[in-house]
Amino acid sequence: MGDSRGRRADAGEAETGPLGRSAKRIEPARVAAHPEWCRLARAIRRQVEACVELDASDPLSRQLADRAEGLARELERHASGKRVGLVDPDHVGGAVMHTLPFSPIMGRLNPASYGIEIRTDGERVFCEARLGEVVEGATGLVHGGVIAAIYDELLAAANMCRGTGGPTGRLSIRYRKPTPLHESLEFEAWIDRVDGRKLFTRGQCRARGEVVSEAEALFIAFSPDRRGTEWHLNEDAERSP
Repeated sequence: MGDSRGRRADAGEAETGPLGRSAKRIEPARVAAHPEWCRLARAIRRQVEACVELDASDPLSRQLADRAEGLARELERHASGKRVGLVDPDHVGGAVMHTLPFSPIMGRLNPASYGIEIRTDGERVFCEARLGEVVEGATGLVHGGVIAAIYDELLAAANMCRGTGGPTGRLSIRYRKPTPLHESLEFEAWIDRVDGRKLFTRGQCRARGEVVSEAEALFIAFSPDRRGTEWHLNEDAERSP
């Protein structure tokens, strides 16, 4: 009997665990095909932004918490695993990259993302961000870890413009000046050089017309047979060529 319970538990875990959920992702993740999902993600993102600046009495906070918990329970009832993949197959060749709909940085379908829009111009990529208290580190300043995460996404996007992708091998950030909240931040990234499967990519961020940070990274391009829309699968994702 113990063995049968164990087998049932293993089967249940296989269906609901990471591999089981991944197996459900059989449809393309086209952002344009899910406007209401995008709308839901934006609404939850607004809730997060408002929550960190909340100035409400305990009774009102209790009411808001009750309503938020109710929505959370309803969402959880339907959270059996998404049917779409992690990469938008229409991302190649567009002026705006919606490449990773569930990314914690650019993901339109991820309410935990910053909703950053990355634009392409030839072999360079750009994004303009205006970040608020959700990512505050020191008073009035963007948390350094958030800046690093944005660079990781942006520099990887520059690689995609060259039709290649792969994991980050090394990322180095130079914080030249404090990065302010609630001001226009202009990020730019480009491939500096290529050595076989090694991609050396650089970027910078400007605020108030001054460079406030710079980044350089080493990426390891996937082998040619993994450069299609399934490049994100993590099977044997090597960090060295």
